[in-house]
Amino acid sequence: MPEFLEDFHTHLDSRNRSTNTILGYMYEINVFLRFMAVVLKKESIKDIQVTDLDKIRMTQIEKYIAESEDGIKLSETARRRKLSVLKTMYKYYLAIGAIKNNPTLLVEGPKLHERDVVKLSDSEVSALLNCIQNQDKISEHAKAYNKRMVDRDMAIIMVLLGTGMRVSELVGLNLSDIDTTEEHKVYFSIIRKGGDYDKVRVITPVYNAVADYIEFSRPLLLSSADENALFISTQGKRISVNAVQKMLKKYCKAAGLSDKYSPHKMRATFATKVYAETKDIYAIKDALHHSNIDTSKHYISDKEARIDAAAEAARLFFK
Repeated sequence: MPEFLEDFHTHLDSRNRSTNTILGYMYEINVFLRFMAVVLKKESIKDIQVTDLDKIRMTQIEKYIAESEDGIKLSETARRRKLSVLKTMYKYYLAIGAIKNNPTLLVEGPKLHERDVVKLSDSEVSALLNCIQNQDKISEHAKAYNKRMVDRDMAIIMVLLGTGMRVSELVGLNLSDIDTTEEHKVYFSIIRKGGDYDKVRVITPVYNAVADYIEFSRPLLLSSADENALFISTQGKRISVNAVQKMLKKYCKAAGLSDKYSPHKMRATFATKVYAETKDIYAIKDALHHSNIDTSKHYISDKEARIDAAAEAARLFFK
């Protein structure tokens, strides 16, 4: 990578971006530099200078975000992500006076079409929790293997459904992050996406599941008494995102649910339930720690529910 990108890397780090976010940015920029090298006839991306960013035109940016390196047409989501990275980079170098132009300002991002939110219904939530708790439709061999993990798995799914936190936030939880200092209330202190610290309210049923896990299951999984991670893997260490994903997939299959349900769909299930009960979009924004209300609006875009509501409203004509 050219040396001038070290400054941008430092800039991202100073803004408390997560390691994965920074890696994603740098990977995308590396792809863009390869595109630039072809356009500007450079032998290598190492030959690119920061001032070369001024030589890229709006139409070339549009071409870059439209296709992958293999010439495959990209989805609207992928195009928006690529443009977002370039906008951030150009904005930074323009702000510090390293370049004079920002062609990304002229590029209109693709509009995302409204999609129905993929979430679990109330009956599906019940089926999933019952499957974990009672080990329904699980083979005898698997039941014996799962014995140490049942309380843990139940606690994990209930935390995801009951708080809406991301799976990356969940696996980062420590025992020391549980705050019971306020009477009749429990909070988790978590590090949000982007590095922000936040407090998440934990309702009693969810906390009881976590407490049961800590008392009965966690000691059976630990490889070291000094381990501070809340959720422990079968290897005795902090559980990984991948392990949680596999666990959920296993139970969804056993419960007869769709294999499209992921930890993120638990977040969507929480968000849509919050809005259904409160009709308060800001409750979603604050609970999920969204920086933009437009992100929260995605979880109220249930077209089928709106159509039903509109039809029911017509009853007023016939009273």
